[in-house]
Amino acid sequence: MSAGAEVIADGTIHIHGTLRGRAIAGASGSRDAKILCNDLQAELVSIAGNYWLSDQIEREYWGKKVLFGMTDDQLDFEILTI
Repeated sequence: MSAGAEVIADGTIHIHGTLRGRAIAGASGSRDAKILCNDLQAELVSIAGNYWLSDQIEREYWGKKVLFGMTDDQLDFEILTI
């Protein structure tokens, strides 16, 4: 996904490559939505209106396979090793 591009979904978003733009999952308010990407370089990630801009994501996670979700009404993520 190119820089400046935007994907918006009511549910989960899967990017089977590099996420460089903006991914907005759970646009209708679904807190169960997820964002999965194989190479994190995002400008913005958002689930159910909760968002992180690129400068809020620590650089050590850039370029990694990452799964974003919601825990206790807060955006969180985990690095996937598989």
